Amino acid sequence: MSGIKPMFGTENLARLKRVLLHQPIESLSSITEANYQYHLFNSVPKVDQYLREHEEYSQLLQAHDVEILQVRDFVHQTKDLLAKLPNLAYLHDTAVVTHKGVILSEMCPGTRAGEEQVVKEALTNIGIPIFHEFATNEQFEGCLILSPTTLIIVDTERLSPSTIERFFVKALELFEEVLYIEAPQARRFMHADMIFNRISKDLALYFPPAFLRSYLINRHKKIEINFKSYLEKKNIELVEISDEEQQNWGCSFVPLEPKILIHYDIALNAQTKKKLKQRGVQILEFHPEALLAGGGSLRCLTLRLWRA
Repeated sequence: MSGIKPMFGTENLARLKRVLLHQPIESLSSITEANYQYHLFNSVPKVDQYLREHEEYSQLLQAHDVEILQVRDFVHQTKDLLAKLPNLAYLHDTAVVTHKGVILSEMCPGTRAGEEQVVKEALTNIGIPIFHEFATNEQFEGCLILSPTTLIIVDTERLSPSTIERFFVKALELFEEVLYIEAPQARRFMHADMIFNRISKDLALYFPPAFLRSYLINRHKKIEINFKSYLEKKNIELVEISDEEQQNWGCSFVPLEPKILIHYDIALNAQTKKKLKQRGVQILEFHPEALLAGGGSLRCLTLRLWRA
């Protein structure tokens, strides 16, 4: 552990350098026909194939010079929890890493409760400080960085509105502004990256029907805005995805670097891929089979630690 340099921060959409992954070796076999829905899985996974595909994804990242850290290599006090947390594989939801430290989620009661304890120990042992963690009676599963100046928070079913409201002041210590989105309270919009994701400084994918109301919040005001118009004023083009694409994790990809994405090959249709190609976007496609049982994307599996 001592040999790992504490380089971290993901505000700048630069080259992806280091990520944290977790293969749920100890826990995946605990998913059964009786409990898979409780554990937020779409179906009972084929354990060997799921783990093999997870490893293939890890190898894909490594082939593009991304350093892989594994949770189990950095935990001691919380190691026993690895057998009890099958959703810990979906690390993206547990934390956001900024250059000042980690915004650590407080996972919802139920199957995901306790994941933040494991992630906190792992990140601390890696050498990344915790900037903010929520109280145990709060509920906050993740947010999205748009740029070094702007944070996006989406009010999904996995966040509490009162917790979000209290967090605004802390968020504005890190960012100049927060874009706050009210979204439908439905599983398909469980996390913010199911409706929006940046591709580069001037390009992003989004699903317009999920943007019910949007607000700009800074230290001086909170005003309602049109999300698309506001980003267009910042010279960010938004490419719309379809209903089917949204349900296939269309917005939930891993930017390897600006305009180079790692994505499920089933996520986007031919028309959207053509639009992105015309804008200079390259997609490194990954075909999922067993991973689909978990109900998450490659992005969900990936806690990005450092871009440079």
